[in-house]
Amino acid sequence: FFFFFFCRPLCNAHTTGTDVLWAGIPMITLPLEKMATRVAGSLCLATGVGEEMIVKSMKEYEDRAVSLALNPSKLRDLTSKLKAVRLSCPLFDTARWVRNLERAYLKMWKLYCNGQQPKPFKVTENDI
Repeated sequence: FFFFFFCRPLCNAHTTGTDVLWAGIPMITLPLEKMATRVAGSLCLATGVGEEMIVKSMKEYEDRAVSLALNPSKLRDLTSKLKAVRLSCPLFDTARWVRNLERAYLKMWKLYCNGQQPKPFKVTENDI
């Protein structure tokens, strides 16, 4: 059996979506204007195979669901792609996430130690 997950357009998938993708289960999502409706799309893109799971209209949402349901080999291929990238994609690279969080804390600490006010900044892989 192969499954896929539907993200409701108005309230999308956050933690559940992450769990679904980690399990190698494709999901279909329709990003709209509000942030809460775009989270699942961002999660899908972070896997590297997200374009196949993101749609642009309710019609395409329905068509994609029917297409995957009626085409087990297409669904199996997408499932295989997800499982193949699970251990290497940025979405599940916890060690990298922790390193970047630590880099952010260090930048904040340096600002404080230099007597500067808090300000926006970016964290890059090259930051020490």
